[in-house]
Amino acid sequence: MIHVLCAYLTGLGFLLRGILILLQNPLSQYRLTKTLPHIIDTFLLISGGLLAYSLSFSPLTQPWLAAKIIALFLYIGFGLLMLRFGNTAKRQYLGLLGGLLVYSYIIGVAHSKSVLSYFFFL
Repeated sequence: MIHVLCAYLTGLGFLLRGILILLQNPLSQYRLTKTLPHIIDTFLLISGGLLAYSLSFSPLTQPWLAAKIIALFLYIGFGLLMLRFGNTAKRQYLGLLGGLLVYSYIIGVAHSKSVLSYFFFL
């Protein structure tokens, strides 16, 4: 349950922080706004690792898990684009939109246990 809770909190936090940045709201620069996502993501990664270990899942034998890990790197890249390298509103918007799309894909993979994500249900 910790992993699931942190997964949803990180997505919500990404969305809220992206909106604050696009609106150039001073809240986006507060220490808590910058620190809390790292705490949540740390719990997310640790709980995910422990969950995979306890269930004997390996990205080498579970293609959906490998897809989640690869998508995680894309998600981080879009987050960096939005937060660090987004020196224009267009880049920030692209980072937010791309990050949310990849996040949605990751959640779909987690629910369907398929690389096809939500398309598995069609």
